Amino acid sequence: MFGDLLDTLAAQDLVLMWPLLLAFLTLDASVGVGLIVPGDALLIVAGTTAGSPPEVLALIAAGVVACVAGASGGHWAGRTLGPRLRHGRLGRRIGEERWERAEELFERSRWALAVAYYLPVVHALTPAVAGALGMPYRRFMPWAVIGGTAWVSTYVTLGAVAGGVVREHAELLLPVAAVAALVVVAVSAAVRRAISPGRAGSPEPSSASRPPR
Repeated sequence: MFGDLLDTLAAQDLVLMWPLLLAFLTLDASVGVGLIVPGDALLIVAGTTAGSPPEVLALIAAGVVACVAGASGGHWAGRTLGPRLRHGRLGRRIGEERWERAEELFERSRWALAVAYYLPVVHALTPAVAGALGMPYRRFMPWAVIGGTAWVSTYVTLGAVAGGVVREHAELLLPVAAVAALVVVAVSAAVRRAISPGRAGSPEPSSASRPPR
């Protein structure tokens, strides 16, 4: 049954999949949709619809474009609204702990801004935090592009592989879904550990490490 569903999805024209992916990932970091619906899941589901390498590449391209648009919108919102965004009604509902977790990325190395895409919720806040802290757009965006490209490529490819396996062997649906979920959890855990303050060799936070205002 699920195999038939994947076949149906795979038969859909990319003209349908592109706008869906573009819309969601653009809103993901620009207005915080990623705080409600995990982008990881969307990318994997989108990947399952790809029936060929060119379609996988097309979905990745759409995802990267959307990530750039979303990061740009989030940065603009943070720079324009500043503390009002964090301390407003939406900001309070998100929770101070999540804001602080996003800020910690700026107290590590710049590469932490890229791998933040693998951290659910945190990556949706990172662009706004960057703008609010005064990090110049031209310094933030290269890391957003690198991180967004890696994130989209990883999970769209994972979805494509999982979808292909299930289409050939429908009885493997549950094991394949479990493996995909474990990959997402493992990657997220590895990233958290890599940027953890207690990680050996990670720099100590300092005022000098914060981006210029």
